[in-house]
Amino acid sequence: MKDDNWKPDGPRNFDEQTDAFRFDLDDLVNRYLSEFDINALTIMGSLQEKVIELSMAGSFEVDIDPEDLDSFDEE
Repeated sequence: MKDDNWKPDGPRNFDEQTDAFRFDLDDLVNRYLSEFDINALTIMGSLQEKVIELSMAGSFEVDIDPEDLDSFDEE
């Protein structure tokens, strides 16, 4: 059943969604540091593994200005 009047209560634009993710991530990291026997290096390693996983999945898009590429040719 589709409700045409339904509106999301959460963040609506990219910046709000990014902020919401960062705040949730901050809360999660702080929770694990305070409630578990885990240290910052372990968390950093886990986050780095996730960065690699996301990079390999190709779940991102990058807009590259062609003028920026010219600077690599000059070096």
